[in-house]
Amino acid sequence: MLITRRHALAAAGLGLAAAPSQAQDFPTRSVRVIVPYAAGGTDQYIRLLQQSFAQRLGQPVVIDSVVGGGGGVGASRVRGSAADGYTLLFAGTAALTVVPRIQHLPYTAADFAPICNLVAIPIMVAAKRDSRFRTMQEMLALARAQPEGISFGSPGIGSSPHLAGEAMARAAGVKLLHIPYPGIAPAMTALLAGDIDLVVGAPGIIMPTVESHGILPLAQTGATRIAALPELVTLKEVGLDVDMVTRFGFFAPKGTPAPVLDRLSSAFLAAAGSPDYAQAMRRTYNEVLLLDRTQLAQALAEEDRVSARLVEDLNLR
Repeated sequence: MLITRRHALAAAGLGLAAAPSQAQDFPTRSVRVIVPYAAGGTDQYIRLLQQSFAQRLGQPVVIDSVVGGGGGVGASRVRGSAADGYTLLFAGTAALTVVPRIQHLPYTAADFAPICNLVAIPIMVAAKRDSRFRTMQEMLALARAQPEGISFGSPGIGSSPHLAGEAMARAAGVKLLHIPYPGIAPAMTALLAGDIDLVVGAPGIIMPTVESHGILPLAQTGATRIAALPELVTLKEVGLDVDMVTRFGFFAPKGTPAPVLDRLSSAFLAAAGSPDYAQAMRRTYNEVLLLDRTQLAQALAEEDRVSARLVEDLNLR
């Protein structure tokens, strides 16, 4: 059949009309959420809400753990998926801002469309039980007097706790000795054995050991104190210009239609806005921070800028 200009314009018009309709009907099948870490960790932030997500979307929400590369394997899989809203990423923002830089992966934060943020966790700084110092101020004074005389353990080079520890040292004008471990558990073991002076990591990991073994919580890296740990000072309170948290949110492949992103964001934020969810997060020393698409995009852009500078300065490439 001869395709005329009139036919072509009509076909294009039908295509444009179909896009909003498709977004309005979304979803018509199950939505898959890839969590790029081992099961039993980050996925628990959304498994609590899985049924509520499904009820609000009218379709099942399937959560899959895709492990590898500090989050890079799962993120890469989502990035290569169709931009239709049916394959999403739920991850810490470091998987988009830090991991691709230090592992030379073929994606950036710009390859993803932010949907919403649910949780924001500051990094906690804790000292061994028989430490030479009892407060953050005492630690900093000793660090100024003894460059690299104080060691801190982290769950690996380029991890969020590692970068937080380095940012803390730079803000204070001190040099700390970084000791990377293959995970936070070995770092905690080293702290308990007295092999290192400090450990940096998520409060949910460190606090059970504080309570059972008497190690000393010194400070946290968020801008404000969190409800789960109201007595733990921030680095800003001791004079250090550090505001670093690990955000955990939903992302879709770049190019996903805005109405689809809005539908997902609305459902996820509504589910996470319940008091029960906030209480459940606080019990595990996590903090709910609900950010919409625009707010998460702004936070991600700022984190990407800060991470790029830290990675470059620390020569982590």
